[in-house]
Amino acid sequence: MYDKIIDTLTGMYFTLDDADGSYGTGQVVRLATEGIYFVRFDGNEVTLPLELVSVGEMLETTEEEYRLWRFFDTIEERDKWIEWLDAPSTPRVISLVKPTK
Repeated sequence: MYDKIIDTLTGMYFTLDDADGSYGTGQVVRLATEGIYFVRFDGNEVTLPLELVSVGEMLETTEEEYRLWRFFDTIEERDKWIEWLDAPSTPRVISLVKPTK
């Protein structure tokens, strides 16, 4: 039998989408037991306590099949995603008229 538990999430950073359109951020701290991780959400002023989250919760999706949790290897990768996510979209104008010479 193979009894080794594979841990691929410890140390990863994440964003977690909320139903109201906002999102939370944090880091997977360590494996608690098979399929359950300790995570710490980022707080504004104080360090928040650890929370237990199952892999099943991390795999949840919206009704449109979008994942709620997104994982990143580094905080820089996560920050780039957040920067892109928070950037205002700019409308683009596409001309359907063929230019004449």
